[in-house]
Amino acid sequence: MQFEHVVQVNDLVDRLTPNLTRSELWEGLVLRATKPEYFLIGLGEYQLEWQEDQSLKRSLELPGVVVDDRVTFQEANFVHYNIVPTATVASGSLTMTIEEPEPESLFVRFSYCARYLENIGDDHPYDLFAQQAYIAADIDTIHIIRQRMAGR
Repeated sequence: MQFEHVVQVNDLVDRLTPNLTRSELWEGLVLRATKPEYFLIGLGEYQLEWQEDQSLKRSLELPGVVVDDRVTFQEANFVHYNIVPTATVASGSLTMTIEEPEPESLFVRFSYCARYLENIGDDHPYDLFAQQAYIAADIDTIHIIRQRMAGR
């Protein structure tokens, strides 16, 4: 399944909600990778291992499964997650890209590529459910980033 959607970060018309700077948004997207406990419900133990300044290897204990992934960063532009496939976890990826069509007008494009352990065809009903869950989680990601940046 390949799927992408965009979440608005700053609404230049709504002056009641404080805008995030590109730097704050970037810091929040990095935080999602380095502090997964703020973003993943049901997360147990996890390990982080920096491979270099722009790459992180993680092992996340989620309910019933351990997921290993590699996260790469292009500063102030995107964060890319690549799941390492195992016997119990299919490969997949997520890229979160900052878009700024005009100054201070920030969006994040979430691009998913999910695979299944078994070949289940192209139009699996689970895909729609997964897409809706991804959208909700990504909207929540921006909300959590906003809260964390406000609480510094």
